[in-house]
Amino acid sequence: MSEKSNTKAPDNRKTGVFYVKDPAGVVVIKSGKEIARYDTVQALVASHEEGLQAILNRDEKLHEAIFGQYAPKLTDS
Repeated sequence: MSEKSNTKAPDNRKTGVFYVKDPAGVVVIKSGKEIARYDTVQALVASHEEGLQAILNRDEKLHEAIFGQYAPKLTDS
């Protein structure tokens, strides 16, 4: 495994994003444990983007549920 990040977890186990040769891809490791594996960097980025969009959508729905009732009523004139 070729290390591309020198970030270390508090317990000195690896944490970061690493390129691997066999099988080729990208691995995300947190505190020494593999938490995700992708075929390409593009797949990692796409997955991250989808996750961020899901969080944004969830937050917008939550905001609407909480504050939507207080929104001013707009009418056509």
